[in-house]
Amino acid sequence: MRKFFAFLMAIILAFLAVTGVLLYRQGVSFSEVDLNTVKELWAELLPEPSETDEDVIDIIATDTSETFEENLSYDEHIEKGDYYFERGFLTFASNEYVKAANLEPNRIEPYQKLLKTNYELGDYTKATINAETILSMSPNDFNTKFTLALIYIKQSDFDSATTVLEELSASGVADAEVSYYRGLLKIVFDDHDGGKKFLKQAKSDSGDAELDKKINYFLDAYTEYEFAKAAEELYLSELLSRAYNKAGEYEMTIYKLKNVLKTRSDLRDAWILFGFAYLNLESYYFAQTAFERAYDLDSQWPTTQYFLGLTHAELGNDDEAIIYLNYALANGFEPEIVIHQRLADLYLEIEDYTNAVVSYEEVLDMNNEDINSFVRPIWIYLDYLDEPEKALELAELAVAAFPETAMSYNLLGWSQVGTDDQTEAEKNLKQAIELDPNLAASYYNLGKLYEVQNRDSLALEVYQKAYELDPSGSIGNLAAQRYNVLMTE
Repeated sequence: MRKFFAFLMAIILAFLAVTGVLLYRQGVSFSEVDLNTVKELWAELLPEPSETDEDVIDIIATDTSETFEENLSYDEHIEKGDYYFERGFLTFASNEYVKAANLEPNRIEPYQKLLKTNYELGDYTKATINAETILSMSPNDFNTKFTLALIYIKQSDFDSATTVLEELSASGVADAEVSYYRGLLKIVFDDHDGGKKFLKQAKSDSGDAELDKKINYFLDAYTEYEFAKAAEELYLSELLSRAYNKAGEYEMTIYKLKNVLKTRSDLRDAWILFGFAYLNLESYYFAQTAFERAYDLDSQWPTTQYFLGLTHAELGNDDEAIIYLNYALANGFEPEIVIHQRLADLYLEIEDYTNAVVSYEEVLDMNNEDINSFVRPIWIYLDYLDEPEKALELAELAVAAFPETAMSYNLLGWSQVGTDDQTEAEKNLKQAIELDPNLAASYYNLGKLYEVQNRDSLALEVYQKAYELDPSGSIGNLAAQRYNVLMTE
């Protein structure tokens, strides 16, 4: 009988674990879940029915479309879409807004929400269609026209963006962002006087600190160029390209630097700026090509080596990434901590645990102000290198640095489980729970201790608690696995 209940519990926990992962991906908490939400989540996992699955198709249509989706009203779809949007689950949000638009095709609201969602998704083709639909209903919608101009910029259609922004300016509405982008577009086409004029107008109209900072990137570039008397105009283009990158306007960087590099292909910094723009647009092969051109011009420059390392990492070339990052480190790249952190993660990914822990400890030596920086090196020492004494040394440093923090006592207790100091381990893990009753890792590590002590009933209790506190995270998943193992023994 006990094995039957254990088997049943295993099924339930597996169901909850998968559901928890799905909820986590959507940012949904268990307290907010109803039956229909769970149905929809699991429906996403079902394979597409084949042409021969007519009976299955009928069942799915009856169970989801007829009894669930068709019962939702326009307002419910909008509310559900907003819920997903606020949690960053944009594709689900878009689906809900489409359903709302299908129910009320003459209402402008769902198209406005779709425009915002598709723009955030980077689906500029759909976003353009959404904008055109809105403008067919409300031809003078200022926000939609402005978003359409931004879409054109993202698509590098700077002429169309200029036309839309000019129309907005002609409407008589003074808007700092419109002036800002008009200035940036003037600069793209080398109309520097026009660009400065609109940027100064934007600064005059702006009440936004972030926008002011972006405006200053460009005005400062002009000031720097003017101080460098008799400098080539290519230098100004490089300064402005750097400003575009700082402002996050990578498409404009690329457009401007293409023209520069056609004229002069021997400009190392221009190639670096070019690659940086592509890297941020996630066009990794273009980024790699640009950084390699910079590397050919100066193979010892640490900035080039650093960005080549990052690009190779994004392309999944971990060995090459490690080589270039180590080059950058050897050549004095600053800040060093950035490279050590990235190297640590890469070593961990390729299962080079010895070098990973060395790099993580380098990070700790440079900055031990974050308790979470202690977690991975301690974990590696305990679970991969079988060096619990070294884990304990780090945990003691964590407690010294964070004497009032639950995580530090959790790390200490966890390490003491590894050194078989069971009395101190239990004391410190319970101290962690006292400081933070919601820290799932403390319950999980206490469960591991209870297993070592053959106190299985207590282990089951704390594993269950760990899962309840972290149902969709790694700790909750590990706790569920240990719970299942104990229940089936």
